Amino acid sequence: MPSGTRIVKSLCHICLSCCGIDAHVEDDRLVKVTPMKEHPVNRLCVKASSIPGLLYSPQRVTHPMRKVNGTWQRVSRDEAFDFIGDKLAGIKENYGAKALVVHLGEPVIGTEVPRVAARFCSLYGTPNYTTGASLCFAAKGIGHGLSLGRYMLPLFPSYEDTRCMVVWGHNPQESRVGEAADILAARKKGASLIVVDPRVTPLAKRADIHLQVRPGTDCALALGLLNVVIAEGLYDEDFVSNWTSGFDRLREHVEKYSPEVVEEITWVPAGMVREVARLYAASKPAAISQGVALDHCPSGVQTSRAISILIAITSNLDVSGGNIYNFPLRQTNLRVKGNVSVGDAIGAEYPLFGKFTSETTAMPVTRAILTGKPYPVKALIIQASNPALTWPNTSRVKEAFSKLDLLVVSDLFMTETARLADIFLPAVAFSEKRIVKDYVFDGLPLVALSERVVKPPAGSLEDWQLWSGLGRKMGYADYFPWQSADELLSHLLEPSGITLKQLEENPGGIMYHPPEQRRKYREKGLDTPSGKVELFSRTMADYGYSPLPVFDMPETADGYPFVLVTGTRVVAFMHSQMRDVDRLRKLVPYPVVEINTATAGSLGIADGGWVTVKSPLGAIRLRARVTPDIHPRVLSLQHGWDEANANILTSDEDNDPISGYPAFRTVPCQVVGGEA
Repeated sequence: MPSGTRIVKSLCHICLSCCGIDAHVEDDRLVKVTPMKEHPVNRLCVKASSIPGLLYSPQRVTHPMRKVNGTWQRVSRDEAFDFIGDKLAGIKENYGAKALVVHLGEPVIGTEVPRVAARFCSLYGTPNYTTGASLCFAAKGIGHGLSLGRYMLPLFPSYEDTRCMVVWGHNPQESRVGEAADILAARKKGASLIVVDPRVTPLAKRADIHLQVRPGTDCALALGLLNVVIAEGLYDEDFVSNWTSGFDRLREHVEKYSPEVVEEITWVPAGMVREVARLYAASKPAAISQGVALDHCPSGVQTSRAISILIAITSNLDVSGGNIYNFPLRQTNLRVKGNVSVGDAIGAEYPLFGKFTSETTAMPVTRAILTGKPYPVKALIIQASNPALTWPNTSRVKEAFSKLDLLVVSDLFMTETARLADIFLPAVAFSEKRIVKDYVFDGLPLVALSERVVKPPAGSLEDWQLWSGLGRKMGYADYFPWQSADELLSHLLEPSGITLKQLEENPGGIMYHPPEQRRKYREKGLDTPSGKVELFSRTMADYGYSPLPVFDMPETADGYPFVLVTGTRVVAFMHSQMRDVDRLRKLVPYPVVEINTATAGSLGIADGGWVTVKSPLGAIRLRARVTPDIHPRVLSLQHGWDEANANILTSDEDNDPISGYPAFRTVPCQVVGGEA
């Protein structure tokens, strides 16, 4: 190590893995990132090693900006807050507090930002507080929670001593490299591997069985697996008898999903459905790793319901080598009780989303802005999110944003969404602040402190400071007493009994529940109406949904013969992030659409050639990647590219009726070669 170099123990927050890093600093400048040996999550991908390029990118904006007559002008922080405060006060007086929507993206990873933002919303009086949960992760948590509890209770794979792994709609070698390493390690120990994906991913090439499922039909496949497991008596009779409710109704329900029926729906041969069901049920323990792809279809929550039931009745629930659950760290709730109700939010049409997340979904926001229903939406504050690239139906998103009286964006870069804003507030990067990270939604009851590595640019704001600063401007100063991040973090940690000092002394984090504790349901039962795993969900029935998992066929359209999967991950980027880093951009220089070799040949499309991909909503032009590693009737696109925005093609109407999630993975499309 060069003299004068210091190492700071921190975390990488580019993706949800939040790996432990040793940050090498020289002259208050980050020069290198290496794995932190003390941290249990420390397998770094290329994004982590590129953090210096993110911090010091010449495209980064580090001072507040206000748009005047279409031109950006530099302003002070106070001037920006004064402008926002005056606008919000006028909007509240003329349209009511509900006319404000708040949307958070990546700050949801930490512990402090969502709570401070939710407090601001409570004080202002708007129930329209939304986060990235509107598009990611929550649907799975709701689906599993409906079976196991009255709250989000996602199940995570445990690879310790597993005998069988099902990687379903998930490509961890691009999205979670640490998990990919665990899967390959278990494979070397003799565990079977099943991959369910229309693409032939690297793991699929190493799998014992690969099911090339039709996108959006995974619920039917899961019901087909349940059909075989139940019909052939492959379930755990003792567990079913003592710890489940509604088994007889489930048995009758899945009879109509025979492997032959499932084959017609999913393109998966009936024999392979039986083979997978038998292998998974006979292997003890067995783990299912479920990707976000399963959420982005009309049956997303019901798919997770069916998978959670499959896990439970085969006795793979909360066992090492199966699927486990944990409870989150206890923290201070900053919401002001009684001021707002999620039932008054624009997403009230998705009541179970509100019940399980205590927030509303952002997916109806575009429609509400354009129609004024259920009431006018006039202001939108966006933090660390890029809806102009990541929300469905980009054309409508941009049209809606142009109708707002106030659009505020806080980010590191002048993103596609930020360019539409009235005010831009420069953010502090994660390596420039302290963050407390709870790993419960990574399957670990672990809390860790991400130390500040270097000083932030003088004009930028920590995410919580946006809400506290704006709150003070609007007369809520008594509710934002914290003068530093340490004061705020200490206040939030109080119910847990864990202190910042303890976290400082344990850079690898602190386990706040015994990680080896398994079959927790045996102690107090499950927090469901029956106290057991709800195969027949009373909660679903109470809200007017099918209490048993049902499958809805994805939409099709005449003249659009292919199914388009959008949102395919690449290791260099996270959503629309990291394209401002030259090193990563060189790895993936431009967007491509994956087309099967035989399909491309029949259409006269060459590898690397220009093509136009069309859906009923629009068209984009980009290069073709011709490969045998995708189903002949499926096309695949990355998202997050302004040059070829996948969400020009996606719909904001064909949503999951429970979560509101858009059907990103089931878009009817066609592809045309050349300049068409």
